[in-house]
Amino acid sequence: MEQVLLDQITALRAQLHACAEVSGREVVTKHTLLTFLREHTSLELHELAGGFYAAHREPEGTKPTVALRADYDALATPEGGAAHLCGHDGHAAALCGVALMLEGQSIGRSVFLLFQGAEETGAGAALCCELFDREKVGEIYGAHNLPGFPFGAVLTRAGTFACASRGVTIHFVGKPAHAAYPETGISPAPAVGQLLVDLPALAAPEQYRGITLCTVIGAQMGEKAFGAAAESAELWLTLRGEHDDDLARLRRSVLTRAQELAHKNHLEFSFEEQDIFPATENDVLCASRVMRVCRGTLLHDPMRWSEDFGHYLHRCRGAFFGVGAGEDHPQIHTEHYEYPDTLLEPTVEAFRALLTSE
Repeated sequence: MEQVLLDQITALRAQLHACAEVSGREVVTKHTLLTFLREHTSLELHELAGGFYAAHREPEGTKPTVALRADYDALATPEGGAAHLCGHDGHAAALCGVALMLEGQSIGRSVFLLFQGAEETGAGAALCCELFDREKVGEIYGAHNLPGFPFGAVLTRAGTFACASRGVTIHFVGKPAHAAYPETGISPAPAVGQLLVDLPALAAPEQYRGITLCTVIGAQMGEKAFGAAAESAELWLTLRGEHDDDLARLRRSVLTRAQELAHKNHLEFSFEEQDIFPATENDVLCASRVMRVCRGTLLHDPMRWSEDFGHYLHRCRGAFFGVGAGEDHPQIHTEHYEYPDTLLEPTVEAFRALLTSE
C-alpha cells in the first residue's frame, strides 16, 4: 500500500478514535467517514437505515460483485461516555483504505463498501440488509482484529466463526411482606436460587451439537431495606450457542424452567431479550477462498463472542475472518485496548486480495 494512502487512513483512524460514539448514536463518526470518502474518492455514496455504502461500479463480467463490511460504533464506558475498545475505528479506517485503492482502478468486478453502525448491540446489520434489496451482491466479506493471535495473520474457518447469543432478563414478582412476618408474603428467593442451581445442567454440552453457554451477568432482588422482605427479582443472563438451533433450544430450556419455578412458587413471570446476535456461519467455498487468496490460517474453534455479520450470511454467501493483532496485544473490551495502526495495511491487503483474485 502506498505510504501516502496509509498515512491518510492512519490519520482517519485517529479522528474516529477521538469521536467515539455508542451504538445507534454515531452521528459525528458517520459524518467523518462520509466527508473522508467525498474528499478522497469519487465513489457513489448511498444511505442505509443502519449506515451507508460506497459503490465502485464496473460493467458486469465474470467475477461476482463483492461487498466488504466494516462497523464503526464504540462501546459505552462506565463514566457515561464511549471508547473504541473493540477496534471498530480501525475496521472503518481500513475499509476507507480499500476505497482509496479502488479510486480510478478497474478490477473486473463491482464492489460495495458497507459501513455499519450499532454492531455492539446486534441491531445494525439487520438494518443494513437493505443493501441486498437494492443491489445485486454475489459475496460478502468482513474482518475483525484478533488480539492473542500472530500479528497480521488471517484466520477463518468454514461453518461457525462466531457464536450466536442473546441477553435475557427474567422477572419474578411475588407479594410484599414485613421482614418480621415473611410468611405473609411471597418471596422470589427460592425460585432465583433454584434456577441458578439448575442453569449448568440446562446448558450441559451433551445436549447440543456445539458450544453452549449460560452466563450469569447479574441479579437484583428486593431492596436494602431491612424491614421489608423481597417481593421481586431480576436475573440477567447471556445465552450463547455455536449454532442458531442450539441457542434456540437453550433459550427454550431456560425460560421453561424459569416459568415452572414461578408457577411452583406462586410468582408472576415475565422476560425481556436484547443484544440478539445470530451465529456467524461462513460459507464453505467463501471461507476456502479467504484461506487461499489471503494465505490464511485455520481457526480451529469458533470465537465465543458474537458478531452481527451473521445477518448478512442469511441473505448472501460470504465469510468473516480475523486479522491477528499480536499475541501480546491487550484484549478487546478492556481498558488498555486500542486498535494498532500497524494493522491497517495487512487488513487492507487482505481485502484487496479478495477483490482482485479469482
